[in-house]
Formats: sequence, C-alpha cells, structure tokens
Amino acid sequence: MRYSFILVLLCLSWARGQNITDEERKRFEVLFGTNVTDDRDGDVDLTPGKDNSTDCETKDGKAGVCVLHYQCNPETGTVNTDGNSIIDIRQRECPHYLEVCCLLNQKQDKPPPPVVEQMECGWSNPGAQAFRIVNDGTSAEFGEYPWMVAILKRSDGNTAWSQSDYMGGGSIIHPQVVLTGAHKVDGKEAEEIKCRAGEWDTQTNKEIYPHQERNVKKIVKHTDYYRPSVYNSVALLILDSPYALGNAPHIGVACLAPHAPPAGARCQSMGWGKEFNDKEKYAVVLKKVELPWVPRDKCQKELRKTRLGSHFVLHPSLTCAGGEAGKDTCGGDGGSSLVCPIGNVDPKQDSLRFAIYGMVAWGIGCGDAVPGVYVNVPQFYDWIGEKMAAEGLSTDSYTFKL
Repeated sequence: MRYSFILVLLCLSWARGQNITDEERKRFEVLFGTNVTDDRDGDVDLTPGKDNSTDCETKDGKAGVCVLHYQCNPETGTVNTDGNSIIDIRQRECPHYLEVCCLLNQKQDKPPPPVVEQMECGWSNPGAQAFRIVNDGTSAEFGEYPWMVAILKRSDGNTAWSQSDYMGGGSIIHPQVVLTGAHKVDGKEAEEIKCRAGEWDTQTNKEIYPHQERNVKKIVKHTDYYRPSVYNSVALLILDSPYALGNAPHIGVACLAPHAPPAGARCQSMGWGKEFNDKEKYAVVLKKVELPWVPRDKCQKELRKTRLGSHFVLHPSLTCAGGEAGKDTCGGDGGSSLVCPIGNVDPKQDSLRFAIYGMVAWGIGCGDAVPGVYVNVPQFYDWIGEKMAAEGLSTDSYTFKL
C-alpha cells in the first residue's frame, strides 16, 4: 500500500513540477536507488517565520501556498490548536501530508499557545491538540500513547532516524526513567543508548510538537534475567536529564498496574517494528493493535500446540495477549508496552486512561492465531518500586487510584 502511495506521489510531483522533500527523497531512494533528484538547493528551514511555501491550489480553485497544517484554518483563518483538523495520511494536495493548501491571507506563522502539562499518568491524548488522522485503524494517532519511547543507539549526535539504530520500544514511567525489556538492552552499556520520546512518523519532523531525546546514564536490569528463555526481562533506563513535559501534550508518563487485568480485557500495544503482513518492512508511522488479554492457563495450552511441545511451562514472569489471526506485535516491537484501560472504559470517550500490564517479549510466528508472550509487568511492580527508591526517585509518577 505504501509503495503504491509513493509511486502516485512521485508521479504527481513530477507532473506538477513541484519539489520533493528530503523525507520523500529518502523513501524514493530506498525504492528506486539514488537517482531521484529535484531542483532545490539546500534543506527546508522549518524555523517559525521562514517562508518555504510551495504554490498550490485550494479545493475551491483559488491560488494558495502549502504550509504546515497548524498554520492554517480554512474556516477561521487562525491557528488550529484544538486538533479539529483531520488529515488523511494516504492522500495529499501538497508535497507532504502534514501540509495543507492555504490562502496567503490565512497563513499564520505563530505557533499555538502553550498547553497545560498533564499531571496524571496513563492518559492517552489522541491528536495531541494538533491533528487527527484518517487511516485503517492500524496507525496510532499523534500523541495517542504519550509514554511510548523509541530506544536507539547513539550515533555521534545524529538525530535523524536510522533503522539500524532502532533497538526497540520503552515506556516513560517517570520523567527521568524509561521501562523496557532487559532483552532489548542486554549486552549494551548505558553510554551506547538514547531514548526518543514524542516520535510518531519517523521520516519527518513536520509534527507541531518535536520529539525529545535523552541519553541513558544507567541501566538497572533484574538480577534474575535469563536471556535464553526471556525470564525476568525487565530493565529501568535512568536518563541523564528528565523529559520536559510542559508544552508537550504528546509526551507523558505511563501508569503501572500492580495486578493482572480483569477477565475479558481488551488491551493495546504499539511500536515501529515489522509489519506482520510484510515482515521485510518496518513501520514508518507508529502502529497500534488491539489484543485480548489471555489468562495464563489458556495461553500455556495454546502454546503447547506449537513447536514448543506439550511439556512447555509458561514462566510466572511472562503473560499473554492476542491469539486473533491478523493482529499481533512483531519483530522490532520488543520492549513496547501492552496497556489495558483503567477507570472509565466507555469506547465513546475520546481519551482513555491506560496502565501497563505487559511488555512485548516473544511469539511463535507473527499474526497467527497464537497468543503473543509479554513480560508480566505486575509481577515486577514491587521490584520497580525498590529500584526507583534506590535511585532517589518517587514512584508517585506511575501510581494511580480509581
């Protein structure tokens, strides 16, 4: 689907004689080689006030310019700060899907006003007061999982996304602490790793709120971690400085669950790992999937039907979710959270509150009707608290009361 989308976009760009962006050129080069060129000198400067506009035509046939989506509100001519713009990531009228065609007298260069920092853990913020997307339900909204972190290898100050640097997912449980699976950082030293929060589309920096990167200064792994079977796979990444949560509605702290979810819980996971229907391709936009939590006895029974054999025993440090064909987490998603709703779970509610009940560990196949295996986070609730206290950090950030 994405390949055909890029081909169409490339044809449209040539037909209209419009320049292509750096992000698009990189995608074209991956597909077609390095002979994709444009007639533009230098990079686009996204500094507020800089004019990098491309001529375009509005839907009613008027001459306009392409600006970042939040710089134009066709109805009021003012900056859009309430997330009411709906963006189709599969279609575009301007060179980039996060740009819109705007009349010159409606273009606004000033950024939206500051937002109030979210003080409670676990709140999803789909759209992050910036924009909503139209998709098939497999892509996460910008800001939908504010605690989501990409764990990356440090690369000499380079902030561009490199798939070879992507190690896996993690979750913010304190402004200065990221929770992940020990299997994602095993064999690595703290000075080799950084954590990126607020990421969404890995191939662009045109989102209204930027991502934030912090270097890891200390890795705290469970002493009973056993790599061959991924037992007790839990680690805390202590950052060199806390994330700045003020004026960052797309970045927030996760809640941690002290016990298993209720029977029948429908949970969610996310990541930039491989697509289960195309295992050679990694996600560009943060993907999501809804999964049922699977009780331990049922999961062990299903796993015994696989190549694991009839004597397989599911370790207490592991739990399960999924088992529905076509819905799964896959390679590269390791360490990402499995979250289930807490409090008001009315599906009509726009923003829900979640707690982490698991972290992506391993699976038999990907996208098959076999439950995936996750780190059993409630099993380590006390351990996490002890290690946080040892670092002089409060556990209030991830605790919740209903």
